[in-house]
Amino acid sequence: MPTRVTIQELVIAIIVVLILVLLLTIIVLTYSFYRYRVLHNRESWKKIIEYKISEVIVDGQETIHNDKDFLGHLKDSSFRNLFLAVLVASNRKFSGAAQSELKKLFYGFQLDKDAWKKLRRKESYLVAIGIQELASMGVESAIPQITSLLESPRQQIYQEAQYAIVSFKGFEGLDFLNDLLYPLSDWQQLRLLSSLKEIPENSSKSISNWLGNQNESVVIFTLRLIKKFQLLSFYSQVWNMLDRATINTQIHIVRTLRVLENANTIQQLISVFSEKTEQVQLEILKALKIAKNKKSGPFLQQQLWEHPTVSIKIAAAEALIALEQQQYLQQIANENTTPEQLIQIIKHALQEKIC
Repeated sequence: MPTRVTIQELVIAIIVVLILVLLLTIIVLTYSFYRYRVLHNRESWKKIIEYKISEVIVDGQETIHNDKDFLGHLKDSSFRNLFLAVLVASNRKFSGAAQSELKKLFYGFQLDKDAWKKLRRKESYLVAIGIQELASMGVESAIPQITSLLESPRQQIYQEAQYAIVSFKGFEGLDFLNDLLYPLSDWQQLRLLSSLKEIPENSSKSISNWLGNQNESVVIFTLRLIKKFQLLSFYSQVWNMLDRATINTQIHIVRTLRVLENANTIQQLISVFSEKTEQVQLEILKALKIAKNKKSGPFLQQQLWEHPTVSIKIAAAEALIALEQQQYLQQIANENTTPEQLIQIIKHALQEKIC
């Protein structure tokens, strides 16, 4: 026989459910209030810290060391961590005497010890923050420890260590590329490039070796490096890589050749155009568009008329406009014998130019 539920049992069950709902509501409200207080405190603390840092830069260290309220706040670990974060962020914005004052604060309040402690934490994000803080404040004694973290299996840690070492050592800090097994993300490549200010004269051997690296991301980074610093001496080596590289690398090779352009570049790119995939062909057409070399005109006209792919035709039309051949395009667009698809492509390209 089915078990019957009495009214008393049903009432008890409803009361239990209501109590659970009430408890859950109290927990959610308590947590929300806690988060609000944390965020509110953080915002108010940040304003206090930023004001004090500004005072120190203008009036010197005494303004902060004589502020008992501020010194009292520093006993709170959350406030101290925020102070360190704001100090590091401020240090990146200033130089000279202002930066010197900020470093005095960093060491004067022993914030360097807080940063060092993070390197010993288990959480990846805390270790990464510690690396960032020590590097930003120029703590050179941290270089050996950070160098050891280049071999960390955790991406967040080894990427931050890579950036830190380059920040400390410049080009010499890129030595880790020789044995790098992990891929360098596009974002990491841009970070590393942004931290490099110059290329030393004795760098050719390292750069040449990186171009032959088995790690494709290292090769692409090196091409970006050559492009950024316009290292013309690598033109021949970069050109010779074009036939055997992957499609993605070929695209970066074309971009690099465009920046290193010499008298032969346009004809060289045209000569290999038919052998390449659509993605690489589009990159070549983009290079011809930027170069604005009149000698590429007949080739571009040929691609506009004969290439089977619409995207290539569009790119060829846009490149012809860059060569100031609008009159030619308008002329063929008005001819009755011109295919309708080609007319639409030309009108689109001309309209884009007007916009």
